[in-house]
Amino acid sequence: MGRIVRAPGDFLAGVIFVAVGVAALVIGRGYRLGTLLSMGPGYFPRIIGILFTAFGLVVAIVALRVDGEKLEPWRVRPIVLITAAIVAFGFCLERYGLVVASMVLLVVACFADRGRKVLEAIGVAALLTLIAWVVFVKGLEMPLLVWPEFGGTG
Repeated sequence: MGRIVRAPGDFLAGVIFVAVGVAALVIGRGYRLGTLLSMGPGYFPRIIGILFTAFGLVVAIVALRVDGEKLEPWRVRPIVLITAAIVAFGFCLERYGLVVASMVLLVVACFADRGRKVLEAIGVAALLTLIAWVVFVKGLEMPLLVWPEFGGTG
């Protein structure tokens, strides 16, 4: 008798999509839906929740029928460093600006991969920070603090 789940990686991805979709539906259930022409605040979360749930179910069901890769063991280092990078970005953005927050996020995240060199991480972070500045500050004109503000107004 064969395995029940023939593609564990795909099955797990499907379950995660379903979980995110259901969470969006639950979180957005109290928001007004509106109409297609006059969308309310609950319209987008509901549509995304339905799409994620449907897509996740399809992926999970296919994973029961089609052979796929086995799951690799989880590694702690990338999980910890990526999580720390996101938390550091959230902490730094309003306090130190987009440039510092992005550099911290990207340099810390680069070291989730063991083979990364310091100068390579800084170079990648600098390039992606420049792209973030162009897109969000210049292109979308978002009112973000770009550099840390030193000194006070008193």
